[in-house]
Amino acid sequence: MPAARRDFRSIWVYSVLTGLVMLMVLMAAWWVDAQQQQVQAVTSRAQQDMVPEIVRLQRLGRNLLQIGHEGDRLLASESQAERQNALLLVTLVSQHPSVQQEAKAARQAERAAALLAEAANDLARSPQGRAAWRLRWEPLSRDLTQAADALLTQAAQLPGQDLDALAQVARRARYQWLATMGSAGLLLLLFLWLLHRRVLQPLIGVHQGLLRLQAGQALPPMPTAAVREVVVLGEALNTLAATMTENELVRHQLEFQAHHDSLTGLPNRRHFMAQAYELLHRLRREHRPALVGMADLDFFKRVNDEHSHAAGDEVLRQCARLLREALRAEDLVCRFGGEEFAFVLVGCDAPDGLALAERLRHNLERHRFTLPDGQVLPGMTVSIGLAPMGVNGLEKALGDADKALYRAKDEGRNRVVLEERAVAA
Repeated sequence: MPAARRDFRSIWVYSVLTGLVMLMVLMAAWWVDAQQQQVQAVTSRAQQDMVPEIVRLQRLGRNLLQIGHEGDRLLASESQAERQNALLLVTLVSQHPSVQQEAKAARQAERAAALLAEAANDLARSPQGRAAWRLRWEPLSRDLTQAADALLTQAAQLPGQDLDALAQVARRARYQWLATMGSAGLLLLLFLWLLHRRVLQPLIGVHQGLLRLQAGQALPPMPTAAVREVVVLGEALNTLAATMTENELVRHQLEFQAHHDSLTGLPNRRHFMAQAYELLHRLRREHRPALVGMADLDFFKRVNDEHSHAAGDEVLRQCARLLREALRAEDLVCRFGGEEFAFVLVGCDAPDGLALAERLRHNLERHRFTLPDGQVLPGMTVSIGLAPMGVNGLEKALGDADKALYRAKDEGRNRVVLEERAVAA
């Protein structure tokens, strides 16, 4: 009778432990499923909401930058026709749906369009008020640039928010899974210890002979518990890894788009300036020379007028490729705006810089441009201005190079002009 009571208590304990293990496994399955649903929700939100929002923010930011660029061009231009073209572009961009859908951007665009329209009318009558209009335009241009930078920054930060959410979900899933499996493992160990002590140990003596016969055989593996939950967790982790890889790719793409010109693939003006500042600081520490250059395609407007803007875009792409091929790997180059390019020649003195610039000019002049419709255009001529990088900084060197570029234009185009100080030196 006492033995029967012990067996009864053992059965009761086994039943309770089995129920607890099953409850722990069920809780683990529910937690993993809940975490998987959270991962799927974050992934769906990233796919359905994040990418369109990024595209919208980028488009709006580029439009605001375009308005600012055209406003600068309008106030800098001496040509009435060019001012009218710039004003037309500002008006068209300000009416773009991406701008009109954003109240603040729409107000800024309308203010810019109104001010530039007044400036264009006034400058058509007399160019004497250009400086005053510049003073009125600069705060608005700065606001447009800051708004565009904020939009592009916000677009670049969107993938990081979803990545943080996915990382938090993964951490919670890991800790919950470890806690659940640890508790279930302890209960299972207790269950096996009681099973061995209460059931198997008494049978050892009875089956001793059978155990001797089977001593040389391998024991069958213990059946694995909760296999389904492990598979579900693995699928959730694989989904998380794939999503993080996709988001990292999107982040790199967004970073590339933010730093490079979409047409030519060259660094944009802002990224070029940041790179140039860092490079020129290093060159000063190393006491190495550098030349800053500005290049502008001659009569490029004729390509757009006579062949189409698509043909002009293709010419710019091929010019950008030729520019990269003509310069060295350590040199910097960017599309500065329109058909104008800027570059920094590292470690070059005046003769070496002139040789490189002449090589670029000859390459463009000899190149045959294949247009999208199959037509072949003869080579483009280019005017290039060079200036040494002096102690006054990058902006001064760019300004000197720009002056040299205008001298090249005035002297007949298709030539390289070195800024006066470099020639005297």
